[in-house]
Order: sequence, then C-alpha cells, then structure tokens
Amino acid sequence: MDATETRDQKIARLSEEVARLRSQLKTQPVQAPPTRTRRTGGGRAFLATLLILLGVLMAPLALVAAWTKAEVTDTDQFVATMAPIVEDPAFQAFLVEEITVAINEEIDLETVTSDLFDGIATLDLPPRASDALQLLEQPAVEGAQSQIRSTTERLIASDTFEQVWDQALRISHARLISALSGDTSGAVVINESGEVGIQLGPLVASVKEQLTAQGFALAERIPEVDRTVVLAQSDELVQARTAYQAVDVLGFVLPWVSIGLIAVGVLVAGRRAKALIWAGVGLAFAMALLAIGVALGRVLAVATVSPQYMPSGAAEAIYDALVPLLYSTALAVGTAGVTLAAVSYFAGPFRGAIAVRRLTVDSAEHLRVAAEKAGASTGRFGTFLHRARRYIRIGIAVIGAAVVLLMRPLTPEVILWTVFGALLSILLLELLWRPPSVEAEPAQHRASAAAHEQSGAAQ
Repeated sequence: MDATETRDQKIARLSEEVARLRSQLKTQPVQAPPTRTRRTGGGRAFLATLLILLGVLMAPLALVAAWTKAEVTDTDQFVATMAPIVEDPAFQAFLVEEITVAINEEIDLETVTSDLFDGIATLDLPPRASDALQLLEQPAVEGAQSQIRSTTERLIASDTFEQVWDQALRISHARLISALSGDTSGAVVINESGEVGIQLGPLVASVKEQLTAQGFALAERIPEVDRTVVLAQSDELVQARTAYQAVDVLGFVLPWVSIGLIAVGVLVAGRRAKALIWAGVGLAFAMALLAIGVALGRVLAVATVSPQYMPSGAAEAIYDALVPLLYSTALAVGTAGVTLAAVSYFAGPFRGAIAVRRLTVDSAEHLRVAAEKAGASTGRFGTFLHRARRYIRIGIAVIGAAVVLLMRPLTPEVILWTVFGALLSILLLELLWRPPSVEAEPAQHRASAAAHEQSGAAQ
C-alpha cells in the first residue's frame, strides 16, 4: 500500500509540473528567430545544394576519366579487357581475313607461282603437258591461298593463340602509349589523319611458324611484317597526344574532387539526413544517364568504323569488350547511391523511419526477453556484441561497400545478395546482443518475487 501511494503522489506531482509549464508557455510570447539566423540557414542550404549538385554532375565525368585512364595508361588492364574478344566468331573472321591479306601481299603468290610455271614451261614439254601445266597454274595459286587461310583459321581457333593474341595486344598498346606520350622513336605513331590500330607482326610470325612446320616451302619467304590493322579514324585522335597527359591526371583527380564536393556539401547542410538522401538519389540518377549514354554510344562507334575499317560484327565485339568495366563501375556507384539514400532515410528523423526502427527494435527485444525466460542466453558474448555494436555496424557497412565497389564483374545477383547479407547481419546483431537491461531483469524479477513472499508472510 505504501508503494502504491508513493507512486500516485509522484504522478500527481509530475502532472502539476506539466500543467505549470504549459501555462507558462501560453503566457510567454513566442519570439521569432533572428533574421540573421534565417539568412544564415538559407545560405548554408544553398551552398550545400550547390556543392552536392556539382559533385553529382561531376561523377559521370570522373567515372569516364578513371575508366579511360585505366584502359589507356595501364597495359595489363588493356590486355585483360581485350583478351576475351578473340573468342568472338565475328572478330576471329576479321583477323583471319586481315592476316591472310597481309601474307599474300608480302609473298605475292600469283607472281611466285607464275614464275615457277614459266620455268617449268622452258623444259621443252610436249604440247599436251604444256597445256595441262597452264590449267594447273590458277588452282595452284588458289590451293596455296587456301592453305594459308585454313592454317590461320586453325591457329586462331586453337587454345595456344591466346598467348599470341596477348603478345600482339601488349605490343600494340605499348606502341600506342609511346605515341601518345610523345615518344617519336616508336615504330607506330598516330599519323596526321588520326588513324590507330592493332599490330599484326606477332600474328603473322605465328602463322609463318605453323606453315613452316607443315612443310609449306613458300612460308620461308614471308618477311617480318610491320603492319597495323586500322581500328578507328578520327580527326580528334590528332590531338590525342596532348589529351593523354590530361587523362592521366584527371582520371585520378576527378573522382576525389567529386567525392569531396558531395562530402563537404553534406557537412555544410543543416539537415544532413536529407542531404545524404538527395546525394544518393542524384548519384543513382547520374549513373543511369551514363549507362544510357554508353548504350547509345555503341551505335555511334560502330557506325564510325564500319564498314570502312572492319565489319560491323567485329566493331560491335570490340565495343562490347571495352565497356563492361565502365558499365559495372557505373552500376556499383549507382547501387552505392541508392544504398546511401535508403540507409540515410531509415537512420534519419523521419516518421516512417522511426516506426520501422521501433518495430525492429521492439521485435528483437521481445524475442530476446522470451529467449532469456526460456533459459537461452548469449551471455558474455551478447554483452560484448552490445558494447561493440557501433563498430560492428560500421564493419558491416564497409564490407558491403567493398564488395560493391571492388568486385568485378558486378551483377544484380551480387548486389542483391550483398544487401541481403548486410540486412541479415544487422538483424542477427539485434537478436544476439545482450543489453545491460536484460542482465538486470532477472535480478528485478527475483527482488519482486521476494517482496511478494514477504508480503504474503506478513499477512
């Protein structure tokens, strides 16, 4: 009874205090905030919006610059990007045609065969043998050409050709870098018409080796070939040597500038949760526009080089080999933007977010209490999880971001599983940690039971 009366007295006193405070609020006039504060808040909001907008608009440019830097300045990255293209049938047919034409031009099969048959004709052969010899001249030329083509096709379709192709790519890219960096001692430079291509020398040398091994005598006449297959031509490539240094610098600087602008804009903003949400949505939208631009660029790029330099199938294969890294990076940044917006909303002071958090926390708390009553407890491990919960959440976020930003190729399945894994980890953390209040509850229950027993004994 004493305990009940004391509680009622406390409630009455608190009610009187609340009523007194309310009456004071009604009698005291509400002072308007100073004009300077409103102006300062408006200025901060404008500056934050401007910084975030600049960072978001710069993000696609930064991504393209970083991708260009990786492909142009890093030979290993370029080879890793272009090596799989040799498995494309359209590109294989293109290589077979170019290598066959290069070999035929170097050894001039028709002239060599004609000289050979003319020499045989001087041996005073019978008229019928001489006529038959003339009929065999053209089939001999076609047979030699057919052997060269079939050998080239078998070589390109073989597993050993991958090493040859990698060597050709490395030579071509190294010479291209030499040309772009201003090295005039290289064998290949960007000419005045702006043409750039792939070096055929290693490919022809490999075909020559195969023909010699098959006993094809004319293969010995194939010289070292220094020929470039023109892949593209553009007037802008004439200025590529100047742009090379700019790409090397901008590919590193622009991404950090974009991130820095967004970060500063969020820090300047008065309502940082909303600023983070808009920054994430803006990044996702910018990356979607970039992906659409890359898709439309495929049509323009193929139309530029086909059919003047190569068949459309080969041009499409080259473009499709170059852009996956750009696509996957845009997808990663866009996903990071959506995740940032979602996390900022659910962690922010919004009515819906508060309801969701309360539902999650309350559900986890009810499950923990039920488990404690049933005798299931995480004990010291749960206490450790509760103390380190902030760092564990940060670790989950860092691991998820690392998977999205570093894993290649990035697919929707990887993104979904990463998000699902992060959410599941956070829910498990909510269920497994053991707050200090849970440890105190058994003691409280024991004290309450003892009080009831004493009260019953007194009665």
